[in-house]
Amino acid sequence: MSFNSSSLPDWLMPEGVSKTQWEYISNQYIAANYDSSLKDNPAFHQDLNFLEKHFNKAGIILDLGCGTGRVADFFAKKNFKVLGIDLSAPMLLQASKKQIKGPHLFLRANMLELSALSSNSVDYSSCLFSSFGMLLDEVHRTVMLNEIFRVLKPGGKFILHVHNLWSAAQGLKGYRWLVMDLCRRSGHSVNFGNKLLPTHQGIIGLTLHLFTWKEIETLLKKAHFKMIELLPLGNQSWKTCKSPGLGKKIFAHGFLIACHKL
Repeated sequence: MSFNSSSLPDWLMPEGVSKTQWEYISNQYIAANYDSSLKDNPAFHQDLNFLEKHFNKAGIILDLGCGTGRVADFFAKKNFKVLGIDLSAPMLLQASKKQIKGPHLFLRANMLELSALSSNSVDYSSCLFSSFGMLLDEVHRTVMLNEIFRVLKPGGKFILHVHNLWSAAQGLKGYRWLVMDLCRRSGHSVNFGNKLLPTHQGIIGLTLHLFTWKEIETLLKKAHFKMIELLPLGNQSWKTCKSPGLGKKIFAHGFLIACHKL
């Protein structure tokens, strides 16, 4: 089967997925080189350390947007049971090739549609490396958070990674985009925060949602999550904290956020 943007007509496109995103997640070259291309990225290691701190007792982990199975590879050998969900068949193929020891399962599914999972059935959930920002509509982001809250057991923990809106302030084009985005926000546009990314491995038009701190704080609160701790990203000397100061709200590239189900 060929995995390309033309393999699905618009009316068959999964909920919350654009044609450009489908092209990205269906690209076999990107999947095959995913781990090697990011191995030197500090966040590729910071997120697993952050998860290990909060997923501190063996249990069931639901990893949304699991990609090549990094979370399963890290935790399954520690007696955690890991369920990885992703829409990308090439990414899941790479995950299946790893010699992962311990209980784990990979499923090809939409992280917006978790109806196959029972309520109060998992101990932990994670959504890392921009997966949440791939949801360009606030309605879809809200649906996903509500579904994660539903499947988590009471007191269950959720770790989320988001990119910071102000990280776009790089160069004239970046500042120009920020000004336009602030105008969209003041005009109550539904597309605020959605930034067109530079051409990525031949894919043109890939878009990512960038968050202000207030925006993600409000989304999590509406979904009834309580924040426990966060790690600002962008400077490896930064430590975990309960709430970012003004400087980190502006200069952090993104945030790893730990919260739990009330």
